[in-house]
Amino acid sequence: MKARATRILVVDDEEVVRAVMRDTLDRPGWYVVVAEDGEQAISLLLDEHFDILIADKNLPGITGLDVIRRAKALNDNIGTLLVTAYASRESAEEALSLGVDDYLTKPFDVDLLLNKVEEVIDRHSSFDRLMVKRQATRDPRRKRKVIVLEPSDAARQSLLDGIERLGCHVFSVKNLGEVLHAVRQKDLDALVCDINVLVRDDATACFLRSALFVTPDIKFIAVAPKQGMDGAIQAVNMGAGKVIYKSLLSNEYINESLKDFLSA
Repeated sequence: MKARATRILVVDDEEVVRAVMRDTLDRPGWYVVVAEDGEQAISLLLDEHFDILIADKNLPGITGLDVIRRAKALNDNIGTLLVTAYASRESAEEALSLGVDDYLTKPFDVDLLLNKVEEVIDRHSSFDRLMVKRQATRDPRRKRKVIVLEPSDAARQSLLDGIERLGCHVFSVKNLGEVLHAVRQKDLDALVCDINVLVRDDATACFLRSALFVTPDIKFIAVAPKQGMDGAIQAVNMGAGKVIYKSLLSNEYINESLKDFLSA
């Protein structure tokens, strides 16, 4: 059976930008439609299905954020990129509330545009496949859902084994984008994340840090590299309710540290 093409909607009021994006994204398996303003984009969204929306933030009249808001109302699973002249914490938090996946700043490199679109497509498709698989194998009794993001193989396996022993449904993800998608879908109870991954200075990390602050019902456990006050202070400043140390990981340590926290 032939795979369905990934449908991409680009909305930008600059003709040259629309042309560059259309030419860059014109590749096998992708179908690109362009709109010159927010009104035209919303009309297209009402009439057709799109997998990805790329919207300029500062459109005249109906803004890019307005278009994204309408697109999310029509299809909460649509991937979104916000094009802006510059990225800031304030605009990141505003975009986060709408479920934007990432930023693209003008002037942009076409290779970066391709990479970001590929990441959004992979993020949504891989996480959706993972969630379908998890739903099919889940214990019918309610278990707390815990995501682990840890780059070290040994530490990750210790965390998975130890948390599973606490009676939680636990699974590993590869990147912050998958965690952010789970937060937006309200499909996890707790996050265990290496603190060095979360402090990265990029849009996805910024989105996720903000999301954890505005979603207090998700328990956040930071994994610091070694025992010490610096790691604990950094974790608390990022909104962590608990900090554990990679240098101490064992089933006994995980049980002692997280049993009461995860069951509360």
